[in-house]
Amino acid sequence: MKLSIFTLLVLTTGSFGVSAACQTETTIAAIQGEVKQSPLLSKTVSTSGVVTGLLYPDSKAAGVLLQSLTPDNNPTTSEALFIASKELVQTAKPGQQIEVTGKVAELNGMTALVDVTSSVCGQQAKPTPVVATLPVQSKHDWEALEGQYLSFPQQLVVNDSYGLSRYGELLLADKRLWVATELHRPGKAATAFEQQQRLSELTLDDGIFKQNPDPVIFPDSNLSASNTVRVGDTVKNLQGYLIETKQGYRLVAAQVPDFIASNARTEAPKAKAADQIRVASFNVLNFFTGETAANPFPTRRGATDANELQRQQAKMIAALSRMDADVIGLLEVENNGFEARSALATIVRELNKALGDNRYAFVKPDNSQGNDAIKVALIYNQQKVTEAGKAAVTAQGPFAYGSRAPLAQSFQAKNTSTTFTVSINHFKSKGSCPEQQTSAQDKANSDNKDGQGCWNQSRVEAAKALSAWLQTQPTGVTTAHQLVIGDLNAYRQEDPVYTLEQAGWVHLAPVGDAGHYSYVYKGRTGSLDHALASKSMAKKLTQFQHWNINADEPAVLDYNTEFKSEAQQQNLYAPDPFRSSDHDPVLIDFKF
Repeated sequence: MKLSIFTLLVLTTGSFGVSAACQTETTIAAIQGEVKQSPLLSKTVSTSGVVTGLLYPDSKAAGVLLQSLTPDNNPTTSEALFIASKELVQTAKPGQQIEVTGKVAELNGMTALVDVTSSVCGQQAKPTPVVATLPVQSKHDWEALEGQYLSFPQQLVVNDSYGLSRYGELLLADKRLWVATELHRPGKAATAFEQQQRLSELTLDDGIFKQNPDPVIFPDSNLSASNTVRVGDTVKNLQGYLIETKQGYRLVAAQVPDFIASNARTEAPKAKAADQIRVASFNVLNFFTGETAANPFPTRRGATDANELQRQQAKMIAALSRMDADVIGLLEVENNGFEARSALATIVRELNKALGDNRYAFVKPDNSQGNDAIKVALIYNQQKVTEAGKAAVTAQGPFAYGSRAPLAQSFQAKNTSTTFTVSINHFKSKGSCPEQQTSAQDKANSDNKDGQGCWNQSRVEAAKALSAWLQTQPTGVTTAHQLVIGDLNAYRQEDPVYTLEQAGWVHLAPVGDAGHYSYVYKGRTGSLDHALASKSMAKKLTQFQHWNINADEPAVLDYNTEFKSEAQQQNLYAPDPFRSSDHDPVLIDFKF
């Protein structure tokens, strides 16, 4: 439950004189004090100020924001105060000067007066907002601005929109924020980098007192499938009111700021040359047809009904059909076989239908792909490549549990005699830590607070086992050209990727380029989706790209219908590639 949403009535403009009737026994600055907790906690005090906003008018936490009539000269004390009073919020008006008497309290970290009595003693013109900038020097800088009316002269960058449709929130910062272990090896450098980034962020709140607002007012008062706000977009002319909640500090917008599409959508990835071969990987976000279940819906992990399945399928096919890829590794495909109505067969059939020809086929291994609900898969353009050797799967060692069984197949490009092997992989995720800590293995797979999350040791073992397996040429085709692609559930500088690089695999993303990413989580950008190649294959690379159609988009633009009004189910959805998944596809081009 978001505790910080409220209805905000901003100050009226006008030029009113300050009434001599207002008396201030204790200044707001003295109540706030120089530290996080008020030095007058639990004491009864009297103060006065001008009402700037009415908060939570329909809740038990109702109150008003009160700003000092005469600020002091101490920059470490805030000049605003929350007055917690359900009665006062019903009678007070922005711009009124009031006297209040009450007991000092800390409500969810915000200094306040409770059990108050009050009286009106005059009117006040709208105050000039205090100029603030990001980053702050320390978290305590926010305490000195608690409750105040702020203005940000700089352009700020959207870093997360996960709470946008549910709570009307966006995470802003002065720059794009990165997963620390995307740029730094786990350890002190990564920890210091992340601590510094936290000084750059601030949550923007729409000020609406309800969940699932309709319409969603960011951006431009009406979010829709075609009117999006993407991570990487910028915000200017931002003004609002700084409050503190259990979730931290946030700025409640005084009006909708200006949004600039600084990270505009691209309708298709960068083109490939006609004589080159493109390999891609794409996470299809638990595409389940449910066909092998007695009751198909809701599916185990994907669509809850037939309508959602059609919506999901349309977005997925729109993305796949624009990739122009000759081999595509798929992740999170329902592990329900290869029959006509299986998830994998459905993907190929619908993709070919959208393209208007029988272009793609799927790779069908002879042996089982494990007992996990999802599997990896390979599809390929029959007009550009042919299968060579025999598809191979291993479900041994670390692939017996957690990390999905990898699939490898060799292909020959029709315009050359060259063969190459592609392995598609999905290592164990970072979540759901081991419940017991009884063995050394359990402890190694626990969250060691180094930024790599849980099951890191399992992913390292998967990386070692995968490298050793591919050295055996498991498809029966001996070739020096090999590829490791897929979701390794590890960022670029983490141990599993590092282990593969130490074994001789070449990471194909440009070195030192932080512009490549596939995933956004909790306001941090990075890549869980990778492409590594044998040295000979790496020499054939002509282009590497992430097609950023998903990670930057609000999650509410996906196929799901939950928590959406009937109107939103229509206007927040389009059968296009955007938010077809939560991961961005990786595309890599080679010339043989």
